[in-house]
Amino acid sequence: MDFLIALVVVAALVWGAVYMVRGSLMAGCLAFVAVNACLGFFFFHTRVGPVELTLDRVILLLLAGAYAIHRLVGRTDPKPLGMADVATLAFLGWLTVRTFTADWGLSVPGQPSPAWHLVVGYLSPLVLYWIVRQSPLTERNVRWVQLFFVGLGVYLALTAIAEVTHQWWAVFPKHIADPTVGLHFGRARGPMVQSIVLGFTLGISLISTWILRERLTGRGRIAMLALAALMLVGIFFTYTRCVWIGAGLAMLLVMGLTLPRRLSLLLVGGLLSVSLVVATLEWDTLMNLDAGRSAAETRDSTYMRASFAYVSWQMFQDHPLFGIGFGQYPHEHPLYLSDRSTDLRLEGIRGQLLHNLPLSILVETGLIGLVLMLAMLGAWSRDAWRLWNDRGLPDWVRMHGLLMLGVVAVYIPNALFQPLGHMNPVHMMFFLLSGIGSGLAARFHPAKSLLPIRANRSPVPAESSLVISK
Repeated sequence: MDFLIALVVVAALVWGAVYMVRGSLMAGCLAFVAVNACLGFFFFHTRVGPVELTLDRVILLLLAGAYAIHRLVGRTDPKPLGMADVATLAFLGWLTVRTFTADWGLSVPGQPSPAWHLVVGYLSPLVLYWIVRQSPLTERNVRWVQLFFVGLGVYLALTAIAEVTHQWWAVFPKHIADPTVGLHFGRARGPMVQSIVLGFTLGISLISTWILRERLTGRGRIAMLALAALMLVGIFFTYTRCVWIGAGLAMLLVMGLTLPRRLSLLLVGGLLSVSLVVATLEWDTLMNLDAGRSAAETRDSTYMRASFAYVSWQMFQDHPLFGIGFGQYPHEHPLYLSDRSTDLRLEGIRGQLLHNLPLSILVETGLIGLVLMLAMLGAWSRDAWRLWNDRGLPDWVRMHGLLMLGVVAVYIPNALFQPLGHMNPVHMMFFLLSGIGSGLAARFHPAKSLLPIRANRSPVPAESSLVISK
C-alpha cells in the first residue's frame, strides 16, 4: 500500500510539473472550480502542520505556480487595469487592513479566525480572479467556460433529484448522504452540502444553458431547454427562497435581453404576474416551505432577521466609519444581546453568523467597507453591461457580458439573506467569471482602462488550446 501511495504521489508531482510548464491556465482554473465545488473538504482532507490540506488547495497552489512560470516565459496576456480591478483591490485591501488592525487571531468555537476567513473567503478568490484575468481570453476558452457550467449544472441537478428522492446509490460523492456532514440535510445540497451554494451554482448553469441555446437551432435549442428545465427542478429542490429569487431575477433579466422585444415583454410580464399571484395566495406555504424544519422553526428563522438587523444597527452606531474589525462579529455580537429595550428575542441569534453579507461588511468594516463593496459590484456590473451592449463586439464577448449580468442578479438576493463570505465556492465562481469579464473589458475597451500593465516580451497566440499543449 505504501508503494502504491508513493507511486501516486510521484505521478502527481510529475504531471503537476508538466502542467505548470505547459498547461492552460483556463483549464486549470476550471479544474479547480470543479474540485472546489464537488471534491472539497468533506471529500478529502489531511492536516499538514497547522493547515488542513485539501485537493482544491493543492490545485490552487499549482495554479499560482503555473501562472508565475507562464508570466516569466511570456505566455500570459497582461492587460491594463480598469475601474473594476481598482475597486476590487481597494475593497479586498480594506478588508485586509480591518483584519490586521483588530484581533486577527481571535478564536471563537465553531468559527474560523478572522485571518483565515479573509484568506478563504476573499483572498483565494482574488488569486483565481487575477490568474484568469491575465490569461489569454480567446473565443475557445470563454465558450468552454459556459460549456463547463452547463455540464456541472446537469450533474448537480441530477444529484439534487437523487437526494430528495433518496436514491442514494446514484449520489456521488457519498458524503452527500451523510446527515452529520454539512448543512441542510433533507433538501438538495449537492457535494457542497449547502443548499445555498448548490442553488447559486445551478443559477450560473441555468444562465449558461440559456446563452448556449442562443447559438443553436432546432433540436439543439430543444435540448438546451430540456437541460434548463432539469436545472430548474434542482433549484426548486433546494427549498431556499433566496435561491429561487436569485434564479428568477437572473432568468427574467437574461430572457428580457435576448428574446424579441414583444415576446420578452409578454413573457416577463406574465411571469411577474404569476409570481405575484402565487406569492399572494400561497404566502404561508412559501414561508413554511423548508425541508427538515417545522413551520414554527421556519417562522423563527424569518423573524431572526429582524434581530440581526436590530443588533447590527446598534453595532454600526458604535463604530460607523471603520466597523468593529473584519471577522469580529462572532465575538462582539453577544455583547449586544442583553438589550431589553426591544421586544425582539435577541438571544435567538447568539452564536449565529450574520445572514446578510452587505450588513456584515457594514458592521465589520464600516461605511468605508460597504461603499467599496458596492463600488466593486457596480464596476463589475458596468463592465458586463458595456460588453453586452456593444453590438460591435464579437458574439462570444457579448454573451459573457450577459452571463455576468445574470450572475450578479443571482448573487445579490443570496447575499442579502445569507453569509456568502463564509461560502468559499460561491466567491470562487463569482470571482472567476468577474475576472474573465474584467479581462475582456480591458482587451476590447482599452480606452476605458485606468492603469497600463507592461506587455509580455513575446506575443500570446490568437488562439490558445484549453488542453495541455503537446
